[in-house]
Amino acid sequence: MKITQKLLPFPKVIEAPVSWKDHGAFNDANRFKALVNPDTSQVFSIVSKDYRLIRHEEAVSRLEDVIHKSQGLGQYEVDRALYNKGARIRQTYRFIDQKSTIAAGDFVNPELHLFNSYDVTWPFTFLLGAFRFVCGNGLVVGKKFLDFKRRHVYALEKMGIEEEVKTALERFDKQAGQWRRWASTQLSGKAFTGIIKGMAFGEKAKALIGKHIKSGFPGNEPGQLPAMTLWQFYNVVTWYITHHAASLNHRVELENRLRVAMVSYGSI
Repeated sequence: MKITQKLLPFPKVIEAPVSWKDHGAFNDANRFKALVNPDTSQVFSIVSKDYRLIRHEEAVSRLEDVIHKSQGLGQYEVDRALYNKGARIRQTYRFIDQKSTIAAGDFVNPELHLFNSYDVTWPFTFLLGAFRFVCGNGLVVGKKFLDFKRRHVYALEKMGIEEEVKTALERFDKQAGQWRRWASTQLSGKAFTGIIKGMAFGEKAKALIGKHIKSGFPGNEPGQLPAMTLWQFYNVVTWYITHHAASLNHRVELENRLRVAMVSYGSI
């Protein structure tokens, strides 16, 4: 059952013809079309005639229909973020009836994150994630557990979404098992260096992360390898992303970097 709350409205979008001017005469660009907001005249993008427009509301409706038909997911909360005047959407579904214990007093809820765009930045995508109770982190999940992407050349009903959603809890249990292993794994110097390098953090970000480690984990000194588990360090990085990303676009970029870094160094 969906727990309703006020969400940002979807922008309008239409397909419009494209033309170009040559020596005062207009010519139709027959192989292309424009995606335009008719209320603001904003041109989201110029795409080929083969591009299939998937409206944000269409993607949301399709995914929620699958969620409602799936068994065992229970109640969920929804959050919506828009970027670039509505050209990109990230919609998050948090399943509050589901809870996994990672360590004593440390729990996570599964989430599904839907992405879509009109500026061809993001394909239609949904990813498995989690919400951590302890400090309000939005956790990202390694690609091997769930990473569903489709270019805008497919009809939604032909994308095979159902099986991915139906097995979401099983996939989440596997990911939670990995996190539990991280909770008993001491952070190594190689993992620390590799993850920080993979995130491409600037000096300000590194300073904030160092300050957070020192305040949350007393005894850790700047410039030294933090005495903490891989799970704790992973959560420090997700804390920074959740609370300090400059925009939705920046947050998604950092989360993608973290997925890659954790796949590479999460077993070290």
